[in-house]
Amino acid sequence: MPRLRSNIVAVYVVRPAEDGVELLMLQRPDGHRFAGAWQTVGGHIEEKQGETAWQAALRELQEETGLDVERWFRIDRPETFYNPENDTIYLVPAFAALVAAGAEPTISDEHQAWRWQTAEDAARSVDWAAMRDSILTVGEALADPDSPGLGVTEMYPDELGAD
Repeated sequence: MPRLRSNIVAVYVVRPAEDGVELLMLQRPDGHRFAGAWQTVGGHIEEKQGETAWQAALRELQEETGLDVERWFRIDRPETFYNPENDTIYLVPAFAALVAAGAEPTISDEHQAWRWQTAEDAARSVDWAAMRDSILTVGEALADPDSPGLGVTEMYPDELGAD
């Protein structure tokens, strides 16, 4: 029987653009398991340090992009996927980070390239259905960042004890 795990997070970075919003997409470098794949910010929760999912998301966002967040959202549905290599079903808490218009990332060596895309273009550039669905949810929900729609809920990390 497959086991369940929830030790990975995903973060969708959004910035206002002339015609709505754009999402930041990052490309994995050569030599990585998913070399050449376009994806979002993601990483593991540091369970041994007692890190929560939202804390891991904030840390991963800073490590992978260096961007300052103006508003923070949780995506209402976790992403799911099955890994046959370890017979595990993963439940992935996902978040959206709204950054300033014109913001540009400083990427880490976990990625070789980055680009801002419309939600529709970003959704077409990924290899995973769960990621595609989250991109479309975020793009629709934050099309007008001043009035977030269904699929995301604003969070306030300072109220949760963020550093």
